[in-house]
Amino acid sequence: MEEGRVKRSRGAEALCLEGGGGLPFIVSEVPRQSLIIKEGEYFLYTYENGDMAHGNRAGLGLYYRDTRFLSTLETRIEGLQPLFLSSSAERGYIANIHLSNPDITEDGRVIVPQDAISIRRSRLIKEGLLERLYVRNYHAVPVHVRLSIALASDFADIFEVRGMRRDKRGKVHRPSVRENEVILSYTGTDLMRRKTRIIFSRPPDETRGGRAGVELTFSFLLGIGEVEYLDLQVIPLEEGEEKAPAKFLEARRELRRSYEEWMEPTTRIATDNNVFNLVIQRSVRDLRALHTRTRYGDILVGGVPWYSTPFGRDALIASYQTLILKPELARDSLYFLASFQGNEVNDWRDEEPGKILHEIRQGEMARMNEIPHTPYYGTVDATPLFLILVSEYLKWTGDMETFFRLEDNVRAALRWIDEYGDLDGDGLVEYSRRSPLGLANQYWKDSGDSILFPGGRLPCMPVATVETQGYVYYAKRRMGELYLDLGQEELGRRLLAEAEEVRRKVEDLFWDEELGYYVLALDGEKNPVRVISSNAGQLLFTGLPSPERAERVIRRLVDSEMFSGWGIRTLSERTHYYNPMSYHNGSIWPHDNALILRGMKRYGADEACLKVVEGIATACTRMENLRLPELFCGFRRTLYDEPVPYPVACSPQAWASGAVFLILQSLLGISPDAPRGIIYVNKPCLPPWLERVRLQNLRVGNSRLGLLFRHENGFTVFSVTEKEGDIRVVIEE
Repeated sequence: MEEGRVKRSRGAEALCLEGGGGLPFIVSEVPRQSLIIKEGEYFLYTYENGDMAHGNRAGLGLYYRDTRFLSTLETRIEGLQPLFLSSSAERGYIANIHLSNPDITEDGRVIVPQDAISIRRSRLIKEGLLERLYVRNYHAVPVHVRLSIALASDFADIFEVRGMRRDKRGKVHRPSVRENEVILSYTGTDLMRRKTRIIFSRPPDETRGGRAGVELTFSFLLGIGEVEYLDLQVIPLEEGEEKAPAKFLEARRELRRSYEEWMEPTTRIATDNNVFNLVIQRSVRDLRALHTRTRYGDILVGGVPWYSTPFGRDALIASYQTLILKPELARDSLYFLASFQGNEVNDWRDEEPGKILHEIRQGEMARMNEIPHTPYYGTVDATPLFLILVSEYLKWTGDMETFFRLEDNVRAALRWIDEYGDLDGDGLVEYSRRSPLGLANQYWKDSGDSILFPGGRLPCMPVATVETQGYVYYAKRRMGELYLDLGQEELGRRLLAEAEEVRRKVEDLFWDEELGYYVLALDGEKNPVRVISSNAGQLLFTGLPSPERAERVIRRLVDSEMFSGWGIRTLSERTHYYNPMSYHNGSIWPHDNALILRGMKRYGADEACLKVVEGIATACTRMENLRLPELFCGFRRTLYDEPVPYPVACSPQAWASGAVFLILQSLLGISPDAPRGIIYVNKPCLPPWLERVRLQNLRVGNSRLGLLFRHENGFTVFSVTEKEGDIRVVIEE
């Protein structure tokens, strides 16, 4: 049998993989500080000074559809690197960078002293990069300075940038320069011509060949206090595309207006804690930046810089987290993912009928079938998560029109769980890689070393992870309830019975009385992976565990072996392969904590909820830009004054940005039931640092609500401040 293959029969043979799977991720340089801005399918990743050094190994660049269209952008004043003063990217699409000059000398004497010339770079992303450079003279005499800009592109596929080697590349052509325009171009092995069109607001005074590109020099003769500006526009183009140049100020106005329009229907959240208000504002803006219009539809992409592309699992979880904010995000993601639902057995792509995709890519390597991401389906949990999101979306909106449009996809997803998800006929949903370039581990911790037995032995395939079974249980239970409501009693009762059977199997097979905890997984030989992991914590939000076992799991999660003080780790400190600096084996993921906290609140563990919230909230306030990143290191809070960053974490990242809204919904105890015209509030509990939370424009079905939560005599109480429609607010015990 070939490596990565497994029989489809009900008696699937166990296969032991000899090595980790998936695609490598190699960057040999990690910027201490960087700037990332994104809009649509474009993003720009640079050093904090706005430059991208030629030949950098950090993956810096201007990207479009998984191709780096600009890899070098170096700015010099009189041949010297400007001095960095500050930079910011408060809004996801725009950045401001402040630089000044070093001493400029001539014949050994200083003719322009340091900090006499201000260089301000204001840039934004709109169908490429638009930048306006303001050069101002603060010297006591007029100055004549030259600003040079070096530009180049390697047109690398993002998988090349991340470390994947290719046997053959296309051809980078010589730059074309005329007046105020430069064209960089490349013909790929897919025979597509890709071009980077660079336009300046005035012709350069000098042009010469640079390192793999061009260098242009612009002269500025500035009187005392005088300022001039230079506009630069970089337009990535795939073959056949035409894009008209944009005007900087007009583009900035349009982008601001688009953000305002996107935010207008969202739930407005205001608290008495100004820092927390800033965290909320940051998260909303980041979600807007990550909500991407593609040629296939709108969806929340994973995160920048490395995962600025549609991911099934990421979009589904992020959309679930943000239903309280903007349910349209869920609808868009469901439609997008339904349009790519698997319809055949394709080993190269790990595809099967009814399966929801893992990741889709559009670059040269995908077009040439060098990678299976066209799309790639190697995820065991996106399909049940798809069903969960459908049911949760209906609870918030009552939008049965969307359900009926998606019903064929829902039924196909249910069939996939039964016919393809259960590889060996034991009633559990497992995964096993078939694609030679696929992921060895296909649950949410999808790095190749995220499941290990003592001694470093990899599990035998197929593998069933515990939280995946929880997703399946929850999906079938919620779908069963839905079909009962629709009058389809036979289907509804069957799904509810199947959900209960999943519950029984998890309780029988995954619970380890000696550990007092659920094991992480069962491998293909039904060996339990007896480690304490956060996966069992995610089981809680599905409601699968018995109350007694849930209580034992919660106690373990908030003990110091799992809870670092900043958040819950993915693995216990006592696990044989624990590493707080790893991607999945001891780090802290905000989305993981949000899902766990949702489960804790479900089981009434308010004290544990508040402990986790305090850790995550404090970590967030110590993060750059008050933004929760994809993950951070799992070191104990007692060892460091600040959470330790994970060096290549995406920031912003969709399910990290969405985490704050699910956490808030959980603390407020909010559960909607739009089809019945009810919103339930169950024992809200605010942390001590949050005295008051006001929600406005909260939409449930066709109704809108205003709710005010506040501390009063040691309890959290609430009141309805406004109501439009027939919604009823019910206090749930």
